[in-house]
Amino acid sequence: MRPTMKTIADEAHVSIMTVSLALRNHPRISSATRQKIMGVAEKLGYQPNPMVANLMTHIRSSRPVPYQANLAYLTAFESPTAWQKHPVAYLAYQGMRARAREVGYLVDTFWIREPGLNQHNLSRVLRSRNIQGVILAPLPRVGVLDEFDWSQWSSAALGNSLLSPRIHCVTHHQYHGMWLVLNMLDQKGYKRIGLAMDEWVDDKVDRTFTSCMAGYQVRLPASRRVPIHLRKALDPVPLAAWMKKYKPDVIVGHDGLVYCLQQLGICVPGDVAVAHLGVPSAFDSNVSGLDQSWTLAGASVVDAVVAQINRNERGIPARPQTIMLEGAWVEGKSTPGPAR
Repeated sequence: MRPTMKTIADEAHVSIMTVSLALRNHPRISSATRQKIMGVAEKLGYQPNPMVANLMTHIRSSRPVPYQANLAYLTAFESPTAWQKHPVAYLAYQGMRARAREVGYLVDTFWIREPGLNQHNLSRVLRSRNIQGVILAPLPRVGVLDEFDWSQWSSAALGNSLLSPRIHCVTHHQYHGMWLVLNMLDQKGYKRIGLAMDEWVDDKVDRTFTSCMAGYQVRLPASRRVPIHLRKALDPVPLAAWMKKYKPDVIVGHDGLVYCLQQLGICVPGDVAVAHLGVPSAFDSNVSGLDQSWTLAGASVVDAVVAQINRNERGIPARPQTIMLEGAWVEGKSTPGPAR
């Protein structure tokens, strides 16, 4: 006779519901109980009925998912609410909250720089709030969080700013994004494409912006090459000297670039065209540039953490995985093409 969940329940001395949850790796079932039930199921040769499994999946998807637990969104900006003004952190949160609601989770925000709250006692606070998974917002600068007890949580980071420890992360494919921008500008007819940015911006993406630009430039004729303008912090005076010397007809950069051009009284796109590498719509709807899909990244990071919870995976992974999402070009008025 084909074994059923009732057969397993009788053999393991548990309820049928416990067997059902254990076979689905539900976090409500302890690891020891789950392993015991899995062992009994394997011994009895249990195989789930695929038709019943499909029916139950359909039933579950057509009704609200019951509350499971909370996820923590850790931020480290200069104030508890500063992340709400940071395009990446805010857009990712919107995607996280929507996805979490779909799978039965809530998202709590925690400011890890709160006075009196250190990486050691943060774990105690998270436990008291029924936190099962941790999502780290992009750090203001690249940094480390080695003193936090990661062993208790399923976790993932947004972006590449966490240097240590290495945990799973979800990010935009920065190299492909930069390549997309360069190709769009090339198709528009721009011949002298320059890159100007702060060093810390490039550091946060593992220097992929400058790496991609260098690879692009080396394949150009020498007459079209524009050296990268990379500074610890962009300043209008050196930027003006660089522009005067190399005469780019379009500059790729971020908010610091646009600010410097405004300080210099340079008209965009009348004097020079500009392409933004951040989230252009969050800065200025008239600026062309790269949409890095951070709302989608927020949904994806929830999927990554919840999958770990369901598999009962905690702590720093032996082989961290990186999920990279493709971006999209956003057309604006700042890159009309050199002919215009």
